[in-house]
Amino acid sequence: MSDLFETPGVKPKRTKGFFAGLISILVVLGLVGGGLFVGYGQLTSFFSRFQVADYSGEAGAPTTITIEQGDDGAAVARKMVDADIVKSFDAIYREMLNSDFTIYPGVFEFPTKISGATALQILISGTNRVTVSTTIPEGYKVTQITQSLVADLGLLESDVLTAIDAIMPRLPDQALNAEGYLFPATYTFDPGVSATEVVNAMVDRMEKELARYDLTLKNSFDVVNLAALIQVEAGLIEDFYKVSRVFLNRLDLGMLLQSDATVSYGTGGTTVTTTDAQRADDNPYNTYLHPGLPGGPISNPGSVAIEAALRPADGDWLYFVTINLKTGETIFSETFAEHERAAQLFYAWLRANPEWND
Repeated sequence: MSDLFETPGVKPKRTKGFFAGLISILVVLGLVGGGLFVGYGQLTSFFSRFQVADYSGEAGAPTTITIEQGDDGAAVARKMVDADIVKSFDAIYREMLNSDFTIYPGVFEFPTKISGATALQILISGTNRVTVSTTIPEGYKVTQITQSLVADLGLLESDVLTAIDAIMPRLPDQALNAEGYLFPATYTFDPGVSATEVVNAMVDRMEKELARYDLTLKNSFDVVNLAALIQVEAGLIEDFYKVSRVFLNRLDLGMLLQSDATVSYGTGGTTVTTTDAQRADDNPYNTYLHPGLPGGPISNPGSVAIEAALRPADGDWLYFVTINLKTGETIFSETFAEHERAAQLFYAWLRANPEWND
């Protein structure tokens, strides 16, 4: 029986040891768990260093940045951060490193507070470039061009006139002014372009056009002078070459050119026809009084007029008259009698359409 009583006596000792061991295990687990908790916090702090700060919400108000010639991806990324387009340098720069694209200089508009991926898509598209432009029609005079540059590009008239004066040394020594050398075309610039840049771009374009015919600005006076006259007098493109031939034929024969367009230019006229008083006015542009070409170009000719001056049509015409200013229909004549009959058709048309005499 003593054995029976001794067995139960041992059980309390076993129970006590079991709980002691259990408590020890729990303590160890607690310590290990605490250690793991501390370690996770440290790892979170460590990995957070590799997270990229990036915008993900609604885009903000638009803004612009200017990308200069020679700016690389890093320079553009910094400008985007400074303008608050992207939240951090890495938000856009890491995207750039994974893309193949070319960075073009200019002024570009972006929404603010956008993701780096979105900013890069906009940059690559190039559709967000901000520009200003002006279109100069063929035959415009310098005064008209000046008005267009002021209105379209926001330039000051005084700055434009100063810039035009400054290009005179580039032009032929015979040039009385810059007329004829501001090539008519559409020009696109970055905002804030200067009058000097604009005017020089126009002269550069004329220089390039003349180079097609092995001409320079300095030795182009007669060609540009004739081209400017053709530009004003001709209506239809195919007539440019015939008008050129008429003037060249008259020059070869020593005849006066007798162009109303030159008379109007020299007297500041605004009508298609000229008066006896205007035709009697003694100025360098009056081809009723002075033989040869006018004293200088009377407009700024385009490429067709320049080509026509150098490559006239074949023919013996000495006269021409546009008998319908609306359609540009022109009659070319070899004799004065033929020309007189054609001129009567013009006067009849003008009486029926007086609003065109301006």
